[in-house]
Amino acid sequence: MAEVAAHLCDHVIPHVPVRQWVLSLPKRLRPYLTHDPVLVGRILAVLLRIIRGALRDAAPDAPPDAALGAVSFLHRFGSALNPAGRGPRSLT
Repeated sequence: MAEVAAHLCDHVIPHVPVRQWVLSLPKRLRPYLTHDPVLVGRILAVLLRIIRGALRDAAPDAPPDAALGAVSFLHRFGSALNPAGRGPRSLT
């Protein structure tokens, strides 16, 4: 993951102000996203639309062609690297 972050900082994200946004969903909904990339895409689209609107409201003098750039990562595992929403598995 550190290599990905370094690549993004050095080669992808321009040297402009950056904000980080985090969307956390209730644990009961997370298993539905594990195998449904279309649903994940729809949720991400809604989040980006809301962020874009909030940024436009916060900067009314921004040029009309100003665009939002986004990089998204899905965190699908717990601190023990087990799938989110599931307890540790026994190895026996």
